[in-house]
Amino acid sequence: CMAGLGAVLAFVVGSCVMRGSSTTDTIDYGRVPSWPVYFLRTSVSRMLYKLADSLLPPANKLLSSAFDLNQLISIYCCCKLGWPDVLNRGAQSGRFLANHANMSKIMTRRLVRACVAADLFQEVRRSNDDVDDDERYYLNSALGDVLREDHSFTMKHFIQSFIEDMSPALMQFWSAVRNDEIMPFSVAHNYAHTSHSVWEYFRDHPGQAVQFSKGMVSFENLALGALGHDFNWGAKCTTIVDFAGSRGSFLAFVLRKNPNLRGVLFEIPSLIDQALKYWADSHSDLIGRVSFARGD
Repeated sequence: CMAGLGAVLAFVVGSCVMRGSSTTDTIDYGRVPSWPVYFLRTSVSRMLYKLADSLLPPANKLLSSAFDLNQLISIYCCCKLGWPDVLNRGAQSGRFLANHANMSKIMTRRLVRACVAADLFQEVRRSNDDVDDDERYYLNSALGDVLREDHSFTMKHFIQSFIEDMSPALMQFWSAVRNDEIMPFSVAHNYAHTSHSVWEYFRDHPGQAVQFSKGMVSFENLALGALGHDFNWGAKCTTIVDFAGSRGSFLAFVLRKNPNLRGVLFEIPSLIDQALKYWADSHSDLIGRVSFARGD
């Protein structure tokens, strides 16, 4: 009973402060929950998940893990097609989604059903069970809403980067198990088998590097705002060095909150180029207090 009450309380409080705004350039870290609320939500969620998981027979646990991968692929396809952005403008029919994505009706039906099963979409205007799938209307659920391009806590880019850049390496993991000198990521992306080629890959594929960077910002949005609020940066230091800080949105937040601090953003050269434009566009008043260091 206490766990259930805690889960409800954490969800209600957390939902109120974690609703995203429709901006991607300037992160509103003030909307991220404070550390106690964030900790309560994650702790209760893990506890309830373990409780539910303990009730499943072992074979069902394994099946559930396998189906989780199928669900992730459905989420990825939904992101690539931009359906959450389309449904954010209002309820749309299956026929409209098929036309928007230039997909066949049968494939649209299958993917929409998978998205509903994954709780990305919710069906609306349902008159009876005899309505053809093409005529059913759908809206984003709270989960689907976080896949919008303009959501300030969007997970879209992280999911796309994981599937496109990281998941191929999982298929090569067996090779690494048999030979610990082999790097799965390198094999998957046709680099030297023993090289640490992640950053070479992003250097050679700048579009994927941008997507990866946006995905990392998604992690910042989830928790680092609370760190920015709860930690007394001004009393502890005079200069902050943000290693691998992407464009430096978190560093900008801390500097704005603490006028006495200076900052250094350390990143690979391609991301520093993006960071310079980002700071010039969104934080030009802070540029005099930050240095940009290119490194590996």
